[in-house]
Amino acid sequence: MFRQGIGTFAAAALAVLLAGCSIDDSGPVRSVWRPPDAKSAYLNVIYLTDREADAKAPGGFGSNWADAPSCGTAQAVVPVAMLSGEKPQYGYVAQTWPRACATDKEMFGGVMALIQEQTKARHCRSVFLYIHGFHTGFDGGVLRAAQLSHDAQTGCAVVTFSWSAQIDLGRYMTDLEHSAYAEPLLSELLREFAESNLRVTILAHSVGDRMVLATLSGLARSRFPVRQGFIDELVLAAADVGIEKDNDDFAHLLHDAAPYVRRTTIYASAGDGVLLISKEAHGGVPRAGREPLADLKYRADDKTHIVDVIDASDVPADILDHSYYAMSYEAVADMTLALAGVPTQDRMIAKNGWPPTLINKDGPDPRYGLAAGQGRQPRLISRILVTLIPVIPFIQ
Repeated sequence: MFRQGIGTFAAAALAVLLAGCSIDDSGPVRSVWRPPDAKSAYLNVIYLTDREADAKAPGGFGSNWADAPSCGTAQAVVPVAMLSGEKPQYGYVAQTWPRACATDKEMFGGVMALIQEQTKARHCRSVFLYIHGFHTGFDGGVLRAAQLSHDAQTGCAVVTFSWSAQIDLGRYMTDLEHSAYAEPLLSELLREFAESNLRVTILAHSVGDRMVLATLSGLARSRFPVRQGFIDELVLAAADVGIEKDNDDFAHLLHDAAPYVRRTTIYASAGDGVLLISKEAHGGVPRAGREPLADLKYRADDKTHIVDVIDASDVPADILDHSYYAMSYEAVADMTLALAGVPTQDRMIAKNGWPPTLINKDGPDPRYGLAAGQGRQPRLISRILVTLIPVIPFIQ
């Protein structure tokens, strides 16, 4: 009875604290940096989505699954980081320009043509792909891709794969269904990336990590395998993938994906409240993105495929500390170097005016952690919520 009473109180507290608050990519998007002119950044993001068109929805696409892809370019406006006391500014999708997805020869030839246009205009040969997690609208996926590309200085062509996630915290299981429906489209997109001569970098978040790993695993078993090593850098942030003892899905998927990826960087936070909820929803199976210590066993350095593990537990982010990868300047600073191919050991020392982004959290065999700024740490309320989540009865 006492536990039930505590659970009811915790559920009510969580509901009040999260009321009107977005904890993921569909929420307010801003840069983590503030340039001297304090001007917003305008970026064109190429999109591929399986959402239904909806003229009333931000960006022109709603949450329903369309069972058919739509493609084009969206202009994202990303405000600068706020100062204390300033009136909030929010990112938005200013306009979109649809483009046919397919050409006579390729399922996503239209997308590849848009990528070629961006790379030619910017005199570079690379593409950055962002795959969002659950509870994310079309505009959230576009804006987060733009913010990450801008803040992490990825340059060149920017693409978001916006699958039909719902904008509702209570629709997690629906999101898992829809993420599976989108994997065949992601598979075709990655296949065309592999056939290009572009440098490919990918950043996936939460359920998006599961999607990209499962898709690469599928390609490994295809009758028509793709070119190995076509992904230079794969960043897995807050991976919502099970690491159950003796039934380790994450280990299997990493193994299957390894031939296609030169280096994988795993970011995990022990304070991730969303992945704690996911653990409860999956019958108590731990999630890779919440177990930085357990993830150390996945580290590898066989010269052809590297796996690095970064502990992100000590930096602040959103109220449930799930979106630190984009909302913490410490994480963004480190990902800037990771996506550029800088080794972890080099990120522990100041170089060319760039401060260290990693610290050694252990001893001679380093356990890398994000270097938190002075006075920076996860908020007390975030830690309280993580304590309350396991006793909330509606999770069972």
